[in-house]
Amino acid sequence: MPHVKLTAKQEAFCQGIANGMTQADAYRSAYSADKTSDKVVYVKASEMMADGKISVRVAELKAALEAKQLWSREMSVKGLVAAYKVAQGGNNASGMTGAIKELNAMHGYNEPAKLNVSGNMMHQIVRKVIDGNADD
Repeated sequence: MPHVKLTAKQEAFCQGIANGMTQADAYRSAYSADKTSDKVVYVKASEMMADGKISVRVAELKAALEAKQLWSREMSVKGLVAAYKVAQGGNNASGMTGAIKELNAMHGYNEPAKLNVSGNMMHQIVRKVIDGNADD
């Protein structure tokens, strides 16, 4: 329950921001402003975030979401440090390290994998699909 009195649309805007939407997208969503010009949306959204009641509510919502997280970046770092200390002591910490790496990947903490595709390979794929030459 919010500590400050907000309208339903203001609360929807705050929820959108807390859930990771941009200010403009949160404004469009809360106020059904799909047909409003971008310039007007940007100004209105900025004005809303400058309102003390709005910024306090967004901070409350973000804090509540953060408290509910099952695994945070801080926990990942602490786990990796603990695994490193165990490994230094002569024990094998590869299982724990592997689990932490997997959790990091699940939470999107890793840099996206890069795919390197050569022009020759793409040419072959296109020829096979377009020409039907699977034997080339």
